[in-house]
Amino acid sequence: MCKGKRIGLVLLLVLTMVAPLFGAGQAEPGVVTIRYANFSAGEHNAETLRKMVDLFMAKNPNIKVELESMGYGDNYWTSLITRIAGGDAPDAFELNMEQFLAFTLRGSNRPLDELFTKTGMSKNVFGEGLLDAVSFNGKVMAIPQSFSTVVLIYNKALFDQAKTPYPTADWTWDDALEAAKKITALGKDIWGAYNPIQFWEFYKVVQQNGGGLMTADGKQFTINSPQNIETLQYMLDRVWKHHVMPTREEQANRPEGDMFVDGKLGMWLNGVWAFTDLKDRVTFPWGIEMEPGNLSKATHFFGNVGCISTTTKHPEETFKFLTFMATDPDVVQLRLDAQWELPTVGDPTVMERYLADTPPDNKIAVLNSLQYAVKPPALLQFSELTNIVNTKIELARDGELTAKDALDQAQAEATEKIKL
Repeated sequence: MCKGKRIGLVLLLVLTMVAPLFGAGQAEPGVVTIRYANFSAGEHNAETLRKMVDLFMAKNPNIKVELESMGYGDNYWTSLITRIAGGDAPDAFELNMEQFLAFTLRGSNRPLDELFTKTGMSKNVFGEGLLDAVSFNGKVMAIPQSFSTVVLIYNKALFDQAKTPYPTADWTWDDALEAAKKITALGKDIWGAYNPIQFWEFYKVVQQNGGGLMTADGKQFTINSPQNIETLQYMLDRVWKHHVMPTREEQANRPEGDMFVDGKLGMWLNGVWAFTDLKDRVTFPWGIEMEPGNLSKATHFFGNVGCISTTTKHPEETFKFLTFMATDPDVVQLRLDAQWELPTVGDPTVMERYLADTPPDNKIAVLNSLQYAVKPPALLQFSELTNIVNTKIELARDGELTAKDALDQAQAEATEKIKL
């Protein structure tokens, strides 16, 4: 056989062997695939997230993004920790600010300063202070994706029926309670207020009453302080003493969001992420205001960030994806249109567009609430603290423990099991 024919035969054999590698289910040559684990879109914003990712891939055809979405309550954190420990970390993963420090201390995410420099991405595109909030030991460890706060959402129609003034920015606990009593008196199965009785609400409300879960230096727990016991008692009294909130049996597994939409709830403390659903479903006039305080105001601040795994083989492509999801003008507009939290860019016209999109009216209350934002305790064993305190608070909520006994037990268990 001549030399030319032998070479041709060899090439044919090689092509025959490698052809299956480019068959169905395989990435196109030159296309990088990255995986993105996320939780915040949930049911109501899954379509918006899909549009954002499709937009990125349309503008970056050499990068394919595979979404790995779970709900916030679907053991997302446990699943993510397990995957990272087992060597199956996604290239990018979403964290909230409460979990950010714990994952960073575990070494799960890589510093990003070098990628900012290498890609030419400006840090100035983000709002003031946001990159500081996601820095650890002087290094930027995540991309701020969105932020939100919690406000008082109220049914104007029920307030009108009860002949009580709408909430104002200077309302106190007592003001809210008196309005809730009048609304509850309107009839059976109408409730004045709903504030969840659980850890996430508790750590904030105690700070409205001069309390907190730890000392300022973070060296001791103060879960059962007199201020905290008084706060939990106030929360319980809304159910058991004043009866302006339903018991679990009376609520009968109805989501509080459905109660509000059905016109059965006068006031509801919830995050701005609820606006997406309410705007589509509510048929009565509704509004928002800053959350009432007691000795002082304290409001939730929630931030979601995008992290890059320390084990990713595609750090630059992943960085490009995360910064796009936070800063691309079309993505920012999609977030605004959906009222899915707030974007993290520093462009002042973005906030102007956000405030102009109603309902609800008085959206300036969202930004005003940020002046009083508080954060949960920052510690490596944050999940353990959450479980300990939440378990005891829920027992008190259901009438099985007094406020004092619940917090005394939580204090003892946290001190025993958590190293500060």
